[in-house]
Amino acid sequence: MAERVHVSLRIEGMTCDGCARHVTKALQGVSGVHEARVPGWQAGKATAVADAGIGDDALIRAVADAGYHAVVLERRPVEGDRRVPAAEGADLDLMVVGGGSAGFAAAIKGAELGARVAIVEGGTIGGTCVNVGCVPSKTLIRAAELCYHSAYPAFEGLTACPPPQDWQRVVQQKNELVASLRQGSTWMS
Repeated sequence: MAERVHVSLRIEGMTCDGCARHVTKALQGVSGVHEARVPGWQAGKATAVADAGIGDDALIRAVADAGYHAVVLERRPVEGDRRVPAAEGADLDLMVVGGGSAGFAAAIKGAELGARVAIVEGGTIGGTCVNVGCVPSKTLIRAAELCYHSAYPAFEGLTACPPPQDWQRVVQQKNELVASLRQGSTWMS
């Protein structure tokens, strides 16, 4: 028998974010519950990771004592130190669609929780920000800003510095930075 279980519950009666916090606190207050989450009152759901000996009635009673109604939807064993239950018959627990910053964050969090994770990306890994947006733009803008301040010093006694001799090298450095950010996470291997 598994030492811990992942319990999914349907919660009725939540009407605001405060309700979601109350249900979370009620579940966390049950002795033997290691983690409880309510993604938001609109979802009407909660999950808990608890010792296998914790009965459904203890969780339902805690939610009822907080003023809400709970129904246990599913109870699955959790392997070892995992906090995400293994999907039966599947090689993966989580598949993230999109390799941008949000996809990376989701995949990293899933891996931290013990899930087997894959990222599906139709283009170049890293998304818009890393590849063509924030990172390359801000890198080139900063280089241009340094050139501008060199050419137009704020002090009258300083002579202007010469413009860059090798702008292609600046672009190459930007490309190297983008490539290093794409490859920077060791969890992907």
